[in-house]
Amino acid sequence: MSRLPKSLKDFGTGVPHATNKVHFACFSCRKSFKQQGSSNWDSKVPQRPFPCPNCKVLMTRPGRYFKAPPKRAKKRWLEVQRLYSEGKRFN
Repeated sequence: MSRLPKSLKDFGTGVPHATNKVHFACFSCRKSFKQQGSSNWDSKVPQRPFPCPNCKVLMTRPGRYFKAPPKRAKKRWLEVQRLYSEGKRFN
C-alpha cells in the first residue's frame, strides 16, 4: 500500500534548489566528496571550487556520475586524473 502526501507542500514546487549535492574529487589525497550548496541549478549559487577537507587543495568537479576508485588503487586514480586533465567528464 502506497503512502499519500499529507498536503500539497509535500509535492514540492518543481523548482530545483541549491541543496542538490555535486561530486567533487581530490587527486592529492585520493578522496571524493559531495558538497551541499554546490549545485549550479540555482543562478544565485555561484559555481565555485571547494577546498578538500583533508589537504585544503581545491577539488575538481568530475561530474554527476563519477564513482571514485578505492583510495588504495593509485593507478586507477592516476588514470582518472589523466582523463580529467584531457577534458573527460562523468556527466
